[in-house]
Amino acid sequence: MYKNNFLTNYSKNKFIDELKKALANCIAFSLSVSFIKKAGLILIEREIEEALKRGVNGKIITSTYQNFTDIPSLEIFNNWMNKYPNFKCHLDLECFYDNGFHSKGYIFEYKDSYEVFVGSTNVTRFALLKNIEWNVSIYSKDEFKLLNEIYLEFNNLWDKTLLLDESVINKYRLMLDYAIEKWDMDYFDTNINKIRPNIMQRKALKELRRYRDMGVKRSLIVAATGSGKTFLAAFDALNFNAKRLLFIVHRDTILEEAKKTFQKVFGAKRSYGLYTGNSNNTDCDFIFASNIMMANHLNDFLPNEFDYIVIDECHHSVASSYKKIIEYFKPEFLLGLTATPERMDNVDVFEMFDANVPFELRLRDAIINDLVIPFHYYGIRDKLVDYSYEDRTKIAKEIAKVENVEFITQEIEKHRPNDKLKCIAFCSSISHAKTMADEFNQCGYNAISLVGENDLGERIKAFNNLQDEENC
Repeated sequence: MYKNNFLTNYSKNKFIDELKKALANCIAFSLSVSFIKKAGLILIEREIEEALKRGVNGKIITSTYQNFTDIPSLEIFNNWMNKYPNFKCHLDLECFYDNGFHSKGYIFEYKDSYEVFVGSTNVTRFALLKNIEWNVSIYSKDEFKLLNEIYLEFNNLWDKTLLLDESVINKYRLMLDYAIEKWDMDYFDTNINKIRPNIMQRKALKELRRYRDMGVKRSLIVAATGSGKTFLAAFDALNFNAKRLLFIVHRDTILEEAKKTFQKVFGAKRSYGLYTGNSNNTDCDFIFASNIMMANHLNDFLPNEFDYIVIDECHHSVASSYKKIIEYFKPEFLLGLTATPERMDNVDVFEMFDANVPFELRLRDAIINDLVIPFHYYGIRDKLVDYSYEDRTKIAKEIAKVENVEFITQEIEKHRPNDKLKCIAFCSSISHAKTMADEFNQCGYNAISLVGENDLGERIKAFNNLQDEENC
């Protein structure tokens, strides 16, 4: 049987899908690809390594032509060579003098057939996902003349290129340092714009590692709001070398910010996606999910799917949705983050994490170490409201009375230090929040109520307005 297909990024059969399918089913592969970037390699990295794990013989030839291939990709190949005796990589390091190495060929051998992809696609993120690329696949049950010619050319290139090792990588690294021209598309370098942990985060990271070295599988970090808990989690995941990570929190707006934080720390080393009611992106390394969405779709994941899980705002972890998640998954490490572990209902949050608390950074220490902006706290005696009511709705109605709102505004004007005013007020119910917003608007303030029924767009708009210095 002999057949062929035309593959692009926009055809029914996409090139990357066929490439992954071939890697999943082959018994040997030989790739000759001129340009390889880490940001593109991560799209098929898992498929290649899974093939090598099951004993597939693999060969890759790539090139330093035009300084395009990046060092992190070569380091991955070198690590595979040290780990898997069935894998070898060769590098064209000026092996063909002025003749540029520009081939894009993918050869696969199956148990009873062969397949070849030849075309324009390099292993870069743009080439594999977005660019207009043309490729042709040829599939045959038997060896054929063209296949023999392709193998002959591949072996010829193989014999003329260098076996990859540390010395070859270092030579190319030196060339890149002195190169006048570098291609920046998909460029990835772990030494560029690397974010460093602050002094308190370094202490926490040291303790987290010490706990793990003792065999601890779950820990709770207690740190003041605004002191950098999410960055701490990202740094620890980096130390852990997390391959597949799940980040859980109860608000979609927090998830987007968390994703951005992990991207700043990991860069193009990993792929990232949101898993919420509005987004269903699970085909990535790091998933940022709402607790409700994840609790309702646990069967879509394997219990050991994630090697590292973060539960943010984990004082909520005693809720049924969080309990289901924690009880279902079996990660290598579970990290909880909270500023307020002590709950008013006396439910034990510490127990959820086996009472392992490697590090605490309370508000006073965060302020002393310049991690949180200092603030003044004023306790105002309110004589206009009777707080003895057991019914909270009665208290809310009293707070929302015109004379009490006027009293609150007088205290605001008395204590605010300048003309600008931004404030978040917490209310006891939806109706209370809406009433207070209406009353403050009547007093000349720009106030809105934000409650559970507001959608994500309305929340983001409100948060942006709160942070906008021009909107005061």
